Amino acid sequence: MIWWPVGLAGLGALAFSARYHWWRSRQPGSPVLMYHQIVQELDGTPLPKLRVPPRAFANQLDAMARRGYEVTSLKDALEAGEGAKTAVLTFDDAFQDFAANAWPLVQARGMGATVFVVTSQIGGSNVWDQGKGIPSVPLLDAGQIKELAAQGVEFGGHGHQHRDLTSLSPDELARDLAACQETLSELLGKPARSFAYPYGLFNDQVKLAVAGAGFSAACSTRPGMLAGSTDPLAIPRIIVKRSDQALDFSLKLTRTKSRW
Repeated sequence: MIWWPVGLAGLGALAFSARYHWWRSRQPGSPVLMYHQIVQELDGTPLPKLRVPPRAFANQLDAMARRGYEVTSLKDALEAGEGAKTAVLTFDDAFQDFAANAWPLVQARGMGATVFVVTSQIGGSNVWDQGKGIPSVPLLDAGQIKELAAQGVEFGGHGHQHRDLTSLSPDELARDLAACQETLSELLGKPARSFAYPYGLFNDQVKLAVAGAGFSAACSTRPGMLAGSTDPLAIPRIIVKRSDQALDFSLKLTRTKSRW
C-alpha cells in the first residue's frame, strides 16, 4: 500500500496550509506591530494572548534585525517614507512592564518604539478592564514617561479614559481627545502626534475629531501594512500574540496574518 504514506504526507501538507498563511502573497509596506504587555506571568488573566513573554519578544526583535528591518517608532517610520524597510513597534495602554521588560530589550538593539497612553490613568491602572476578570496592572507614571521620552520613546494618545470613541456624543468626543492631547503636551513639552483608537473602534466622525485634536497619525487594530496609500488616520496594525511561534511571526511580517 505505497500510496498510504504519500496520502498521509498530502494530508499533512493540507493541514499545514490550512493552519498557516504561507500561501498568501506577500503584502507591500511596513508591518506595524501591536503589543500590550511583555511579561512572563499570566496572573489568571482571561486574555493571555496579550501577554508576550520577554524571551519571545527578544527573539522577535532579533528576527526582524536578521531580516534587515529598521525597527522604529511610528513617527520615524512615517518620516522614513515608503521605500524604507521599516517595522514599527507599538504598545497599547502604557503598562509599567514596558519600562521594566520591553524597553531595555529594544534600546539595547538600537531600535525605537511608540507607546499609547490612557492619559487619565497615568500612574494608575487599567480601570477600563474592571469587571472583565482582567487583573489590575500598574501603568507608567509621569516620571517614567518623561524619562523614557528623553531616551527616545515616542508617546501617543490612547484616549483620556479608554472609552469607545464611536459611542460618544460630539461634545464628549471633543472633550476626551482635548484632555488627552493637553495632558500629553504638558507632560512631554510638545504636542503628541500619534494616536491609537481604544478597542480599535473608529468612524469618520472620530477620525475628524482626532485630527482636530492635533493628532496626525492614528492606529487601528485592522490587519494590514503601512504603505504610501495608507490613510494616516486609519493605520493598520498586526497583533503579536503570546501563542505566536517563529513561523507565525515571520508570516505576520510579510502577510499580516499567520493562521486562521
